Amino acid sequence: MSREIILEMKNIVKEYSGFRAVDNVNFSMEKGEIVAIIGPSGSGKSTLLRCINGLVNVTSGEVNLKGETGMVFQHFNLFPHMTCKANITYAPINVKKQDKETANRHAEELLKMVGLENKADAYPAQISGGQKQRIAIARALAMDPDIMLFDEATSALDPEITGEVLNVMKKLAQQHTTMIVVTHEMGFAKEVADRVIFMDKGVIVEEGTPEEIFEHPKNERLISFLGAMLRV
Repeated sequence: MSREIILEMKNIVKEYSGFRAVDNVNFSMEKGEIVAIIGPSGSGKSTLLRCINGLVNVTSGEVNLKGETGMVFQHFNLFPHMTCKANITYAPINVKKQDKETANRHAEELLKMVGLENKADAYPAQISGGQKQRIAIARALAMDPDIMLFDEATSALDPEITGEVLNVMKKLAQQHTTMIVVTHEMGFAKEVADRVIFMDKGVIVEEGTPEEIFEHPKNERLISFLGAMLRV
């Protein structure tokens, strides 16, 4: 049975003032696949996501994306003057020209899905960091994206509430949502991803199944990285 390729990146280079943040990366993924990208800070993970959704223009190479992306950032980026529900409905109404009744109904479904139906009329300043990030996920999903991009969605959160957000992401994974997740949560990557990519210095150094990456790593740099990340 043939699989549908939803994203293909060929020879992607992204330079900033002569520095290669992404260096000749080739990457593709299938619809319904969940890919986790791991690696040290400054390895090009977040830049690669921004190349996918067009937040930055690639210096050279080709990005072929079938459909639209939704992105969840590290720092929420909610509109502070809007309620949680209004944050979710704003883009569907103003960008997709969806009627308000449909947008509100979808927002209510999404609020329930992320466990925050009781926060519809609250403002971002009135909710916790974990709740803000769950609203941000709902906001991205409201546009019905073909692929969800998560850029270290839990790294700004206290460890105690990180689980709230990871549980929503696990729920999306169970629904076979196409996802690329840049993360420092090794346990999440191991449990949820179909494929794990390790980046360092702008390059994909190693990729494979979670078992291959975490149980049988081959590259010395990956072995060193996992040793540091998984050290108790």
